[in-house]
Amino acid sequence: MIKSDIAKKRKAYFWGQVAEWLSIIILVLKGYRILERRFKCKSGEIDLIVQKSNMICFIEVKARNNTQDALYALSKNQMQRIIKAAQWYLAKNNHGLTHSGTEIFCRFDVMAVEPWRWPTHVKNAWQASL
Repeated sequence: MIKSDIAKKRKAYFWGQVAEWLSIIILVLKGYRILERRFKCKSGEIDLIVQKSNMICFIEVKARNNTQDALYALSKNQMQRIIKAAQWYLAKNNHGLTHSGTEIFCRFDVMAVEPWRWPTHVKNAWQASL
């Protein structure tokens, strides 16, 4: 591998880390509780899992030069892997009812992060039945 390729990969990795932390800050300011960061299982990886009241959100963070590119960067295969990982997470953590007996709802969101702008939180970016 050429040195410039390695430098590009390092820069992309660093930018991805910054995007995740910016997303966490925004979500906490919005009242979400961070349950997991970089949840990994055999089925796939979920960047952020957060909760607000009885809603658990599985969030994919995409860092691109503009919001539109970030939103279109999520492929159908990635969505399917995230859905399978979400099913694994819910089964592992026995999410279905809260302690008060309230039902838990889930959704899939995208945080689109572009340079020098606040991250864009796209709620319910795609649908899946869990």
